[in-house]
Parts: sequence; structure tokens; C-alpha cells
Amino acid sequence: MIDNLLKINPILAINNPSLWDFLKENEILNQFRIKKGGKNNMIDKKSSNSRRARFLKYRESRVSNAVHAINLCENMANKNSYDYSEDEARIIIKALNDAVTRLKNTFDLKSQKKPTSYFDN
Repeated sequence: MIDNLLKINPILAINNPSLWDFLKENEILNQFRIKKGGKNNMIDKKSSNSRRARFLKYRESRVSNAVHAINLCENMANKNSYDYSEDEARIIIKALNDAVTRLKNTFDLKSQKKPTSYFDN
């Protein structure tokens, strides 16, 4: 195993690593695989569980930040504190509606499966 690692990473042969360094380097290299053409690509360790965990991690904070930003825009509608024209109000509302529409479309497109066949038999 050490010989294989030294073939992949000749720097280890020069550095004469300790067992700890060797194991850490081996762990890092195990995350990569060599494909045809000599390109190194990360192994897709991101299973559905880790993708789900990432989604759950960011879901609450990102939605909360978006709602907070909309609430701040809502505060600008107070005529006692701000001076704005109706055109400016429409521009803000249109921009927010466009963003929500793009969000809806993105979620809808991601959930739809691509057709496996283009022609009906």
C-alpha cells in the first residue's frame, strides 16, 4: 500500500512521512480516483443523506434571511419615514416577484424527471 501511495505522490518518498502523516495523506488520496485520461476526480461521496443534511443545514437560515430582507423592504413602504414614487414601488415589487418566480421554476424543474424516450412507440 505504501508503494502504491508513493507512486501516486512522490513527495511522500522525499518527506519520509510518519505513520500519522501517511494515514492522513492516504485518506485524502482515497477521496480521489484516477479516471481514463489521467484526470483526477473526486469520488462522489455525497450520498443522498449528506445532500439532505446540507439542505437541512442551509434551509432555515437562508429562508429566514430572505424573509428578513423582504420585511426590511416592507418597512420602506412607510410614507412617514420614506419618500418614494409609485414607479419605484412597482419596481421593487416586480423585482421580488421575479425572484420568487425564478425560485419556483428552479424547484419545479429540478423535481421533474427528464424524458427517457422522445418518441412514443
